[in-house]
Amino acid sequence: MIFSVKKFFFLLLFVLSAGSFAFCRDYSHSEDYFEDVPALLQGVWQGSDRLLLFSGDGSPFACVLRVFYGWYDDRAAEGEGFAQILSRDRNNTAAPRPENISIKFKTLVENSAKTSGAYELKIKYPALKDFVYIPLAVVEGKIYLNFLIREDFEEETEENFPKTETFFLKDFSAASGITISPPVVKKELLSYVADGQNVYPVRYWLSEMEENDSRAELYDGEITFSIPKFLQAAGNLYTCTTGLASKIRNVKKTDAFPVDFVTDEEKKIYAFGKEYLVYVPGSGNYEQILNAAQKNNQRRHPPSKPPFPVTEPKFRWKEISDIELYDVRTWNRRNLDIHK
Repeated sequence: MIFSVKKFFFLLLFVLSAGSFAFCRDYSHSEDYFEDVPALLQGVWQGSDRLLLFSGDGSPFACVLRVFYGWYDDRAAEGEGFAQILSRDRNNTAAPRPENISIKFKTLVENSAKTSGAYELKIKYPALKDFVYIPLAVVEGKIYLNFLIREDFEEETEENFPKTETFFLKDFSAASGITISPPVVKKELLSYVADGQNVYPVRYWLSEMEENDSRAELYDGEITFSIPKFLQAAGNLYTCTTGLASKIRNVKKTDAFPVDFVTDEEKKIYAFGKEYLVYVPGSGNYEQILNAAQKNNQRRHPPSKPPFPVTEPKFRWKEISDIELYDVRTWNRRNLDIHK
């Protein structure tokens, strides 16, 4: 009996461990990532709390964190040769050594004019064994982390298929940021099917199944749409149906998208929300980001205002004189003043 209990306990522990390991599987295609920085990403990018450098001169990535409400720039991640060019500050804010982060790049889609594109970063953090993946999009000189990629329907799946413009928007808004430590990755993605008149939200959630080219059917009572059953984003696999099923449940229909999109000229990328980073014109190399950090650190914050307003003391001399008039301690002084 004791042996059976132990056997059951170890079997349960093995199943739980296998399940947790499955969600750590790497679903990315490693052969699609390259060290060359895409042309649209090269240069210095500025956000509300950081500066990022994507460069192809041997030091492809650097990150400067703007801490203390933007009054101090911490060179948190950079290549080994940066300190030889300009020494880092030594204080209780900056780490003794910066993070040496290596990145490879994968192109998801680019428009024909090469003015907009979507990419995925394959990041190796020094303290982690596994890779981390961050999808992003570049539209109109801005980097967005919330974006969808358009996929047009190639053929009609039903006789009553709408003749209007019909397309599928695949959600790649998986990562919370481009950070010097692993970002938060979403457990769910929200894609859309649009037929020119109606919009159908499609929820995808994390899956541990084997990736394949299976299709799922979205049926609203009149029309059937065939869309990918699986989406691969940020190194994870997402599915829109349970198990081996191919029918999408709980289909909803609206007349408009819930957000406003920023698109490229060819409408291949649909970005939404506030931009994450903005391109900074300049040389686009390590000297630009180092000089920007040095210049920002030369500023001095003005003295803080006191929490309570400071007021000048107000003496009411008439009342003080009236009080002294009947104060016996001042009589002798007054007598001397009178008979002097």
